Amino acid sequence: MIASPSQRSAARASIGLALLIAVRLIHAAELCEPADLGCAIFNGQHAIPAHLRDDDRPLPTWTTRCVNCHTQADPAATFAPPLTAGNLLDAKSRRGGPPSRYDPTTFCRALKDGVDPASVVLRKSMPHYQISDAECAALWRFVTNH
Repeated sequence: MIASPSQRSAARASIGLALLIAVRLIHAAELCEPADLGCAIFNGQHAIPAHLRDDDRPLPTWTTRCVNCHTQADPAATFAPPLTAGNLLDAKSRRGGPPSRYDPTTFCRALKDGVDPASVVLRKSMPHYQISDAECAALWRFVTNH
């Protein structure tokens, strides 16, 4: 049987999605040193409860790993901006707001309340985390190397 162009396109899209999921699962499975809480949070080894804006139902923990949407490398390969020192610490205009940069306080505010340093609301797809100050500080140190 010969597949139509739309069937071939759908098959390619399915294969691409499967490969993307496999790569993300492999990356998420990278183990962190036991003392590196920030790495464990980023990769999902240390789950942080979260929910979406305007919806208090808890999200499954496998959906709230930072690595699912953010990488620390290629911005073209991510759903959301990479969590890197340059991306967080450099002044940038985000979502139409004025140039701003993250610091530990605004980073934690973004994680908890979904608001960036310029008080611009993040996408609704960004979870709101129930993260402690110590956990947030560890994640900040991990993503910024500070």
